[in-house]
Formats: sequence, C-alpha cells, structure tokens
Amino acid sequence: MKKLIVSYILLLISSLGKAQQDPQYSQYMFNQLVINPAYTGTKEALSAVVDLRKQWVAMPGSPQTGTISMHGSIFNSFGIGGHLIAESIGPASWTAAYADLGYRFKLGKGKLSFGLSAGVINYHVDANKLDYKNGGEPMLNYTGQRTRFDINAGFYYYTPSFYIGGSITHLTSPNLYSDNTTVTISPTVQKNVSLFFSLQPHSFLYAGKGFQINDNLVVNPSVMLKNIQGTITSIDVNCNFLLKNRIWLGISLRSGYGIVGLVQVYVTDKFKIGYAYDQGLNKIGIAGQSSHEVVLSYNFNAFKSKILSPRYL
Repeated sequence: MKKLIVSYILLLISSLGKAQQDPQYSQYMFNQLVINPAYTGTKEALSAVVDLRKQWVAMPGSPQTGTISMHGSIFNSFGIGGHLIAESIGPASWTAAYADLGYRFKLGKGKLSFGLSAGVINYHVDANKLDYKNGGEPMLNYTGQRTRFDINAGFYYYTPSFYIGGSITHLTSPNLYSDNTTVTISPTVQKNVSLFFSLQPHSFLYAGKGFQINDNLVVNPSVMLKNIQGTITSIDVNCNFLLKNRIWLGISLRSGYGIVGLVQVYVTDKFKIGYAYDQGLNKIGIAGQSSHEVVLSYNFNAFKSKILSPRYL
C-alpha cells in the first residue's frame, strides 16, 4: 500500500502543465473537498461549507468564486457528498456540479481514503463584454455556452495529528471553448487564428502536522504544491494556530504571489465562520490590490471529542 501512495505522488509531480485554471482558495485546509474527493466522509460527520471569494478587488472583471459543499460518512467506510462551484472572470463564467465518493480503511495508525468525483461543467462566454486594447490582437467572435463531463480523483491519509493528500482534477481535459478568427497584421496582411480553451489536469499535493503545545494552543503547519502539466505553479507554506479550541489564526506564504492572513471562529461547537485576506506582492497582485474570502461551515452532528486532529480543520 505504501508503494501505491508513492506511485500516486510521483504521478502528481510528473503530470504535464503550464498555468492555473482552477479557482484559488486561501482556506482550502478547512474545506478540502473542493480540491480532493478523497476527503469525502473523513470528518465522520455531516459537514456543509460555503466559500465566497473576491479576488483582486481593484481590477474590473477579476475572479469571483462561490462554492457550496456537503459530505458525510455512511457504512463506516464510505463517504458521499457533492459540491457546486460558480465563478466569473471578465466575459466568461462557469458553473460545475460534482458528486463525490470516498472509500477509507485503517492503515497503520491512521486511515487511508481514496476518492472519485464526477460531474459536469457549463462554460459561458460573451464576446460583447470584451474591451480590446490592441487592434491586432485575436478577437473572440463567439457568444454561447458549452457543457462537458469532468472527473477528479485523489487520496487522503490521516492520523490523529497528521495528514497527507493528493488529487488530480480534470482528468478528462474538457474542451470548453473553440473558435476561429481573423487577425489583421497590417493593412494588407491578415492571419487566421484558432482560439480554444480546455481545462488541463491540475495536481495538488499537500501535508500538515498538528502539535498540541498545551490545552490552549495547537500549532498546525502545512504545505501544498500545485502542479499543472509538469510545472509547479506555486508552493503554499501555511501555519495555523488553534487558541483555546475556539479561534484559528493563520498565515500563508504563496510563491509567486504574496501573503495570506486568516481567522476562523467557532461560534458554537457546530458552526464556524472564517475570513481570509490576501495581499499579492507580484505585479498583478499589486495592481489588483487585496483579495477577500469568507467561509461558513456547519457540522450537523457534533464531534464526540475535541482531540487534536487535522480532521477538525
């Protein structure tokens, strides 16, 4: 079984790619279902999460993302759930609906879960919303929508104080847009150009470890590697602190982007509210200024104990 995990990790690192297309989440460690179907049912409680994100608030047409997810455990070993994603970026918007299934079993001191997610993506683009700055650039002539089937897969291993997970999204590489247009190079020269947009497989590999310093403090450092077709697009280094079993405070550094600060508060044992503030330090982050993300989560069955466990993230 260890060889199986190692082989999966090598697959994550060796898959091919160039640029991130999936939504960005700053509080993914508290809502792992949106990046890894193997997380389904591992909380062993019926859990619902709403995630709302506005990126680069000073930039017109910047990404806005909304996610709703729910999952729970059945028959001791299976997890079932689903999640919805809606995002808009400039003239394009897309919605996706997935059904998630996980199967877990005991392995050593923890449990190993494998997951599969299947659903559909509906992509809509409106060329009338485009504002062209250069007359010679390719112009979209298409306004319409396309729906495609999509599959995600992953693994997740966890103990009472440690977790490691990995996933690959868009295994079907769904083609969401294609168009042919003519570009004017000069008054006497024109060129035919094919424009297309397909979602490429995205790989996520992440791990975290919880350290209980005392009854009032838990420290949980974690790291995530994001990979798209062979290129590591970013590395997130995070550290979250749980104070008195009620308040999470965290900070993240994202390579090539900037810094993230977050806070999550247990309003009750079942209900939690979180907020993240991103400040990009690269050119687009400085131009777009800050990003904001709000997370609401609710567990319909209260946990039996508040022991140290990454599952309570």
